[in-house]
Amino acid sequence: MIFNYKHAVISAILLGSTMQACKTTQPAANGQSDIGQAQIDETILIEDTTTQENVDQTPEWVAKKGPYHAAYDQAFKILHTQLKVSFNWEKQHMNGDAVITLQPYFYPQSDIILDAKHFDIHKIELVDKQNKSITALEYTYDSLQLNIALDKEYSSDETCHLHIVYTAKPNERQSHGSEAITDDKGLYFINPLGDEIGKPQQIWTQGETQANSCWFPTFDHPNVKMKQDIFMTVQDKYVTLSNGKLVSQQKNSDGTRTDHWKQELPHSVYLAMMAVGDFAVVKDEWRGKEVSYYVEPAYEKYARTIFGSTPEMMEYFSNRFDYPFPWAKYSQIIIRDFVSGAMENTTASTFMESVQVDDREKLDQDWDFIVAHELFHHWFGDLVTTESWANLPLNESWANYSEYLWREYKNGKDEADFALQSELESYLYESETKQEPLIRYHYINREDMFDSHSYAKGGYILNLFRNTIGDDAFFKGASIYLKSNEFKAAEIANLRLAFEEVTGQDLNWFFNQWFMSAGHPDFYIKDSYVDGKVKLLVQQQQDPEYTPIYRIPTKVKFWWNDGKSEERKMTITKASETFQFMFDQQPDLVIFDPDHIIPGVFDHSKSPQAYTLQAKYAENVMHRVEAIEKLGESIVADTSVIPTLLTFMDDKFWGIRETTVAVFDQYQGTGDISEVVKKMRTMVLKDDNASVRATALSVLSSIDEQFIETAKIAMNDSSYAVVATALYASSSIEGPSILPKAEQFEDAKNPNIVFVLSLIYTDLAVEGKLDWFDKKLTEMNDQFRQYMFRSMTGYILTLKTDEDKEKAADIILKYATNKGSSTNTKIAAYQAVSPLLDNEAIKNRVTEAINAEKNDDVKQMLSEQGY
Repeated sequence: MIFNYKHAVISAILLGSTMQACKTTQPAANGQSDIGQAQIDETILIEDTTTQENVDQTPEWVAKKGPYHAAYDQAFKILHTQLKVSFNWEKQHMNGDAVITLQPYFYPQSDIILDAKHFDIHKIELVDKQNKSITALEYTYDSLQLNIALDKEYSSDETCHLHIVYTAKPNERQSHGSEAITDDKGLYFINPLGDEIGKPQQIWTQGETQANSCWFPTFDHPNVKMKQDIFMTVQDKYVTLSNGKLVSQQKNSDGTRTDHWKQELPHSVYLAMMAVGDFAVVKDEWRGKEVSYYVEPAYEKYARTIFGSTPEMMEYFSNRFDYPFPWAKYSQIIIRDFVSGAMENTTASTFMESVQVDDREKLDQDWDFIVAHELFHHWFGDLVTTESWANLPLNESWANYSEYLWREYKNGKDEADFALQSELESYLYESETKQEPLIRYHYINREDMFDSHSYAKGGYILNLFRNTIGDDAFFKGASIYLKSNEFKAAEIANLRLAFEEVTGQDLNWFFNQWFMSAGHPDFYIKDSYVDGKVKLLVQQQQDPEYTPIYRIPTKVKFWWNDGKSEERKMTITKASETFQFMFDQQPDLVIFDPDHIIPGVFDHSKSPQAYTLQAKYAENVMHRVEAIEKLGESIVADTSVIPTLLTFMDDKFWGIRETTVAVFDQYQGTGDISEVVKKMRTMVLKDDNASVRATALSVLSSIDEQFIETAKIAMNDSSYAVVATALYASSSIEGPSILPKAEQFEDAKNPNIVFVLSLIYTDLAVEGKLDWFDKKLTEMNDQFRQYMFRSMTGYILTLKTDEDKEKAADIILKYATNKGSSTNTKIAAYQAVSPLLDNEAIKNRVTEAINAEKNDDVKQMLSEQGY
């Protein structure tokens, strides 16, 4: 699964994006395997100087442990689930008929407890298929679980078939959500009556973590696997999708159609899915298997733009892990109002509507990483599944790392490493308030597992592990893990044992400190040269009461001005160590962890001369980025670095070009930057990367007196982000004269353009734009409407007449009271109307609307805000 905190993308010129723990005293193991053991030529470990003092206060990020969460104890295996379903759009109910085939594990069983959330139960009976008999069964039901008494005690070599007829009513139970998965109703009717603004009618499901029991009775736990057949009866105009293959379609006399979807290989209960709606289906193939893309009809011609890399990804991952894609087919569908970012339902991944882009929008936002993430789960997550939510990184850390692997394969290592840095930053930001082990048996809420630890840090740790044991061992071990645990549930020990089988090494030391312990290293590093020796002081400054003192096999690289370099291996094991290296000549640059793979915080000060060499010679792109940013910090005081920085604007990698351009933003120095400005003008018009063009244009707006000339040309750019940047920056300089050009883009639906126009109209107090705001709100998805309302709040403050104010209130309340609007959109709408509450008539309308509001979360939040 991918969730929105990481992937909701709006141009940085519009919206700034940002992306408790268990106490541990266990240090890293020091006496385990010799993998990466220090092999330091002419190196002497000369001191272990300091120990750290305990802090006086418990860090902010340390919180209470939750209870221990074991894997679900299984009394029965689900051999097969057959579902026959139909839908009542008006009531938002699902009529269900389930036949569940069960077999006891080892111990004899005489009763069954099934998860079944808020059903009307009409019938429960035992079906004896051999004797063709039916026996009614007694049961009790508390609206969450069915406790069914069987007709006898069943042994482990017997099977039983439960037949349950029921009605699922997902909207009639108290649902819950989290930051990662905003709702857990399980079954969703989108615009069920066809009266919601700007939405098609759809039905879809979302099972993770334990929400599929909201639409069929089951054991709703990740270590429960089953085969399934689903018969979906829908109006004939709709398209359906479910797991496995579509094996038949039967038209019915009442204008409906019944589609039979068959999942022949076992998969976890939470991965079962259905979707219904008006979709265009574009078909592709991989090794003779169907690969299909479900999009809204208006985007049919862009389906391959969005998903077209899928067959190549399937081939790459199949070969890289020596395990061909195992499932019968692979479909991907984009749905409305999804409660997360994307979900890896077996053979049928679902995606949020932001992924639905046209060719021009893809220039600014390529969603291949999310496509790779959900596809990769079909090995790590669907084929081999975490046995408990405590082991979630077995699913999500691997899927997160697949994004790195795909970028590395498709675009090169610089691209992959550049993107990986954002993962480290995401984790470090979260670590300020939360530090937990990756494998967490003591979580408070299972939804807490879906965080930057399980995703970002976990992916970064896998990259570290790959570099620690080597590529061949890494991919062979991962392949053994898949083959040894296929169609099963696994825990972290299974992963470790697979790699130990390959390497012949005890890897507890690595897994204990990185997977089973909280935190990260905080390094202070200092290098000096005395008597022909480089002394390298390495201190781990994290508090050992809560965070391990890490054992880290790593390297250090030395450079000289002539480009000569030497690399030495070393292993960090203590809180403070000084290593010494013998050289005839003092190095001009020392880089600790030259591969840039250690997840942590580093303090290693260097001279401008050293950073110049680092920017020029370092192999890892993030060391180069660091050096360029450090040089950029010095340009006001040291203008001599300007010519050096200028050279990096021609770098072959776009990330280096963009980083270099960005250091000149708001430049206030006295140095001559005319050549820099000249170069940036050329980059705005000719650079092959849209992000670089947009950044260069944004920087030029603050340092180029002739900016408007460049901006006017940039308004014809193929990238919406570049056009939006040009429009907004120009409006602050040109004022109302920019309006004729801005109004040429009023029909654009791209969020970057829409938000920029809303800001321009607000900043310039342009009259008569309420109809435009209304039209754009209609066209937007629910998430973007929230941002639009925030922008509209400013525009409302510019309104002068009572007529316009009443019209604005009409527009806003239309969305505030629309039952299809999300909690956040409703709140944003009420906040947008707040400047109008001095008008008594409008205030009364708002009060009446709030009183009629049925969403308790909305009412509570508005009450807290003084409404």
